[in-house]
Amino acid sequence: MEEFNTIEKCLELFKSAKCVGKENVIFFTFKDTAKTTGPSGMLGGAVGAFAGGMVNGMEYPYDGLLINKTENGIGMFVVKQPGIPLTYKLEKMKLQKDQFIFYKNEDIEEIKVKKFALLNNKKKSITIKTSDGKKYMLFANINEPKLSYHNDNFAKFVEKYSAK
Repeated sequence: MEEFNTIEKCLELFKSAKCVGKENVIFFTFKDTAKTTGPSGMLGGAVGAFAGGMVNGMEYPYDGLLINKTENGIGMFVVKQPGIPLTYKLEKMKLQKDQFIFYKNEDIEEIKVKKFALLNNKKKSITIKTSDGKKYMLFANINEPKLSYHNDNFAKFVEKYSAK
């Protein structure tokens, strides 16, 4: 987490990947292991939590993504938690500087933000679908006290992409 705990460090990271724009909305997400996509579509519930986690782990080998949404597209640094995590801990996450993903706006089919769960107002579910068939199923905490830049930036992202 030390590699991305300040906005200055994040801007340097994204600058090194040539992903800094006039508009930079930088925030942190976790992979939603309870949801996944594979050849058969979406898996959910108990089967999805087990089988889906395995499929999602192979096709999408990350535990979180550090995201920068610019006016040109969306850049994502892969973040992993060492070992086999039963629960994600932000402070244990390690940035993978050599694993960067960028999608131009024209390559993004859909971005949707909605409630994570009926009775959970502390998290949001995020789905990013791309023209190459990828479907990123993520969630983010609305309040991430260890990342001072996250709260305001994620609020901007939520406002723009929330299902109306």
